[in-house]
Amino acid sequence: MNILKTKQISWIDIKNPGKKDLNYLKKEFDFHPITLGELLSPTLRPKVEHYDHYLYMVVHFPIYNPKKQTTESIEIDFLITQNVLITVRYEELPPLRELWGKCLMDEAAREHKFGETTAYLLYCILENLYALSLRQLDHITKKIDQIEDKMFKEKGSEDVVEKISLTRRDILDFRKTIKPQKTILDSLKIRGMEFFGKKMKPYFMDIIGDYMRVWSLLENHIETIRALRETNDSLISNRTNRIIRLLTIFSVIVFPLTLLASIFGMNTRFLPLVGHEYDFWIIAGFMLLATMGMLIFFKRKKWF
Repeated sequence: MNILKTKQISWIDIKNPGKKDLNYLKKEFDFHPITLGELLSPTLRPKVEHYDHYLYMVVHFPIYNPKKQTTESIEIDFLITQNVLITVRYEELPPLRELWGKCLMDEAAREHKFGETTAYLLYCILENLYALSLRQLDHITKKIDQIEDKMFKEKGSEDVVEKISLTRRDILDFRKTIKPQKTILDSLKIRGMEFFGKKMKPYFMDIIGDYMRVWSLLENHIETIRALRETNDSLISNRTNRIIRLLTIFSVIVFPLTLLASIFGMNTRFLPLVGHEYDFWIIAGFMLLATMGMLIFFKRKKWF
């Protein structure tokens, strides 16, 4: 448990809360036993609840894991009273750590971020978290650009299919985490105005605006990766068709030559040209002329 204070506002940060932490919260702030019980383990369902003297909010934010090359959902819980804001988390959350470090080292920054109410501190924390979400989407943008370059360079490939699938999974994981937040932020605006007054409405609206920017960019990525998948499938299909066409042309050319060779290889009493001084070269010439004729025909038809 770590504590930062100004004259008016306190910020308490707890990572992996235990019974000792819960006893402290119960004794100092008289939080409801149901709320304290939910803090012992991560909660899958985001929510906002308004109790008599505090707000309880659970939100999840997407964090990219470069080792697994996918996005994971990280939970952060908020317990908000009029002069104390408590953050509870179960994993490391970089923007929270950065904001805490900035407030710890710079007293002026602490006074600014904490403001006059815990609502403004909550606003600063959420603003940092959504700024991280926008940065997290940058790696997806880079992936999409790399896929596009590789796709048109190679004219479609199985490797691109794999990259598209991995990127699409990353986007879907991000979307799954971020989508429920719209309802939560709408609830926070209503309950926050009831708890802190209408003067905080612009801050809650600004947070909703940050969310909508993240959501809009995410939707754009979804549409782009869908279009890239369709384009790559078309390129692979066209390349496959070209290969099949060339194999078909090769088969059409080889078949009559094979037939001609089989005819002159028959064990009969009489075959035209067989026994002539230049029979081999004459037959080979026929084959060459037939091959060139078929190639000219296919070329005029623009089959290759």
